[in-house]
Amino acid sequence: MRTRGVLLAWMWTVLSISLAIGSTVKMQPLRGESDALLLRSRAHADAFASSFDGQFADQQLDTFQQRRDVVSRVQSWQRLQLLGALGTFAGLFAVWLLWMLGRLHADLAMAEPHSERGSATT
Repeated sequence: MRTRGVLLAWMWTVLSISLAIGSTVKMQPLRGESDALLLRSRAHADAFASSFDGQFADQQLDTFQQRRDVVSRVQSWQRLQLLGALGTFAGLFAVWLLWMLGRLHADLAMAEPHSERGSATT
């Protein structure tokens, strides 16, 4: 019974680790895209400041909206990454706790007097 609980806790921990790693992998390209959009937006702002042409302002606003959408997706992946990390710590704590309870149960069973164990089985 206890080994099944420890096994389930380990499975939860591995699942949480894979969620955190997967989220990190998915998030990295989006961060690069966000940085590129920020640079493009700044270039449009500089072009608008030097020429006062309205098309640069419109391009900057479009780029800002695209970056906003990308940052929103990055934040979603960050939330999943955080949930994976919290799940990992909770799983490791559960493994440790169940392991300690199993050791306690085994120690208590060994400390039990032989006469009580013999009379309980008869």
